[in-house]
Amino acid sequence: MTRSIRMLGCCAVVVLAASACAGPRARQGPPPGGQNAAMRPIGEPEQNIRLMLSYDENSDGTVTRDELEAGLRRQFAACDLNHDGRVDIREMQAENDRRFKAFGTAASPLIDWNQNGQIDFDEFATTARSVYAELDVDHDGKLDKNELRLPTLRGRGPPGDGQGGPGQQRPRRGMAFPGPTD
Repeated sequence: MTRSIRMLGCCAVVVLAASACAGPRARQGPPPGGQNAAMRPIGEPEQNIRLMLSYDENSDGTVTRDELEAGLRRQFAACDLNHDGRVDIREMQAENDRRFKAFGTAASPLIDWNQNGQIDFDEFATTARSVYAELDVDHDGKLDKNELRLPTLRGRGPPGDGQGGPGQQRPRRGMAFPGPTD
């Protein structure tokens, strides 16, 4: 019970610190991508693709299962400061502090999901492995450039371009993204 209260307290401190530091940053000139680019939130699909590309060790635009696992092992070893094969609460707090300092409120904190006071490698790797499995639509054990591409909206192109102009069928409401046969 006391451990849970401490964990909750630590999480509350991180959230409060994050919200206190989340003010706007000063910038000179327009942001890359135009005036409204800074206002565009990064969606989950883009976050997932960026996460997977961070494991592309040889920068060839393809992420293999081996690259993913090797990257996860390196990250886990960096968090496991005493090298005992698990990330305890102190190591978790240290890593979350590091992530917050590096990425601010966009940081993804380590969380002890099963609340046993430690994170083993499988618990550490669960999210990245799930994202990998979701993106590997052809189940070939690698994420290629087609799987690491953001879907594009239909019906946004100029007339007659085959993307929803006059004479073209427009997507039904709720069907804005191409399906698997497109």
